[in-house]
Amino acid sequence: MKEEKGNEHMIKLNFAGIRTRQELHEYLEEKLQLPRTQGESLDNIYDFLTMAAGRLHIIVEGITGRHAKLGGYLDGVVRTLRAAEAVTEGLTLEVKEQMDADKEWLDNPAVVEQSCAFHRPVMLELGEAPVPISGQEGLFYRAEGMPYLRLRFANAADVQIEIGGVRYPFLETDKDIWTVDLPLDSGFYYVSLYVDNCLVLSPFLPIGYGCCRPINFLEVGPMEDFCLMRKVPHGTIRHEYLNSAVTGRTETCICYVPPGYEEGEEEYPVLYLQHGFGENERGWIWQGKVNHIMDNLLAEKRAVPMLIVMADGMVMTDCGPGKIRLKQDLFPEVLVQDIIPFIEKKYRVKKDRQHRAMAGLSMGSVQTSMLLGKHPELFSWGGLFSGFLHNIIGENPDNSHLDTVRKPEFSQSMNLLFRGMGRQDGFWKNFEEDDAFCEKYDVKCVRREYEGGHDWNVWRKCIHDFLPMLFC
Repeated sequence: MKEEKGNEHMIKLNFAGIRTRQELHEYLEEKLQLPRTQGESLDNIYDFLTMAAGRLHIIVEGITGRHAKLGGYLDGVVRTLRAAEAVTEGLTLEVKEQMDADKEWLDNPAVVEQSCAFHRPVMLELGEAPVPISGQEGLFYRAEGMPYLRLRFANAADVQIEIGGVRYPFLETDKDIWTVDLPLDSGFYYVSLYVDNCLVLSPFLPIGYGCCRPINFLEVGPMEDFCLMRKVPHGTIRHEYLNSAVTGRTETCICYVPPGYEEGEEEYPVLYLQHGFGENERGWIWQGKVNHIMDNLLAEKRAVPMLIVMADGMVMTDCGPGKIRLKQDLFPEVLVQDIIPFIEKKYRVKKDRQHRAMAGLSMGSVQTSMLLGKHPELFSWGGLFSGFLHNIIGENPDNSHLDTVRKPEFSQSMNLLFRGMGRQDGFWKNFEEDDAFCEKYDVKCVRREYEGGHDWNVWRKCIHDFLPMLFC
């Protein structure tokens, strides 16, 4: 594995094609001739190098921004090599970083857009000719690909960020400037910022709606290619308001209308697509990127043009002056009695069950299951993302919809029932229970497993796989 160079042994490590820690372990095991137990330990890599006989010249190539996906592990390997070089006589390290070619995704609108702005926020120094000030705030990447945050908090004593239940402390690297390296895989993350133990919202990180409130999130690159905004025809996002006969309140929905709708006269099929608990109708756009995913699939001729309707499934009802109550189990009635009639009156859509689909993630999957079971006359396509055939919401959940699902006529009448979940999802046991239900009652479904948990990284993959299967 070593090339002779004079009296030196030269080892070339090229990480360009490596995308997972497992691949990295196997590669280091091969190139450094490490046993498996050593290949998985940075300490053992260090020990191996410090005890290596003779001179070693290690050339590291192919480090790119995409290696943020390795969650900082590759960064740790490079740091370990540098540390070994510093204390080991006869070890030379040459690191050739390669960032520019992989940086195109950084400024893609799908990565930087949010509900508040299409472009990345930039602080300007005002004057006759406004210019960006030095020391911008936000998410950045170090040369080796490690994502880090740089934010300004004047007079703060302590700054922390919570991601997935783990808190990371910031360091004050300059007056009022706080930074933190984040050993994260690429993907979407909800984050909570705490300044002196007070929850705050940063205007320099993207803002969405999740966990029942406005919340910051991070898009750690690189984003999956199928989510990026490409130079293709784009659909239109329309925000609609309607008066609900069910709740007595004004409700809202967002409609994705495919490119070409305004110019034609044809009618389109419809997908009704729901978010999860604590989110709203905006989630599938700003967090899910479903509009970009659909644009790209249409450009590739992999999907049928359709309307996608996203409504607020966190249904509220008035229960006294100034008081409201959450009744998410009321959503099926809102959809059937209010939203579907509104859409079919206002838009050129096909009005039969063969051209009507229903899907949702998490809580939205429960709402989908209930609608498929209680209104089989309305839908012949269904999708459950990180979700459930069984209703698991509440102490005594209503599962009467399963009386329909377990009948042979249900599977016979459905064109598609899609079920997908991440292998690390905390609800995996529920997914397996639904597997057993489907096997017992011969419920036909398309089943997908993904790497990941109960989050938007999995749900984006679900919708990307689901859309090409519809209305074929």
